[in-house]
Amino acid sequence: MSLKTKVKAGNITNLSDARYCAGMGVDWLGFPLHTVNPVTFKEITDWVAGPEFVLEISETASIDSIGQYPVTTLEISSDQLKMIEEWPSMQWMIRISISEWDKKKSELLKFTDKISYLVIDLDRYDEQAISDIASCFRILIKQSDSYSLEDLLSLPIEGINVEGENELKPGLKDYEKLSTILEELEILD
Repeated sequence: MSLKTKVKAGNITNLSDARYCAGMGVDWLGFPLHTVNPVTFKEITDWVAGPEFVLEISETASIDSIGQYPVTTLEISSDQLKMIEEWPSMQWMIRISISEWDKKKSELLKFTDKISYLVIDLDRYDEQAISDIASCFRILIKQSDSYSLEDLLSLPIEGINVEGENELKPGLKDYEKLSTILEELEILD
């Protein structure tokens, strides 16, 4: 299956989301460190093929177990940039809101060779800021109910970041939100 743009499915905490997203052809599956332990990570990722795996690190997560996750990409907030120096062999995705760009730009530019993507939360619609960011970094825009997918795809971005949701119980899952987005991005043969 092919999608119109690159897609990262973040906040993956269960096998149902992981398999659904992988089957739809997403490029990355992001697992939150504070929720998915190394054993659960292995149990889920052993059942999925295709996407790369990203470990999503919140500011409050304990980073002691990072080495137990076989990933090459870590995702952190723009307030955690010092981690890049601590883990120099990793690739990085950096979460930042559009309203933080001017304040964080010079600090982010120090790491252009290490940062693969900025994951932008479009807390306000600012085409000029998006163009400025796109001149420096590849962008994944967080999907938002505030903006249509068509509007987001018209921006100079590399892709979309969608979010998985908790299962109602193991094996029982409502895919409506994910399926709406991914089916809209699907390239029909």
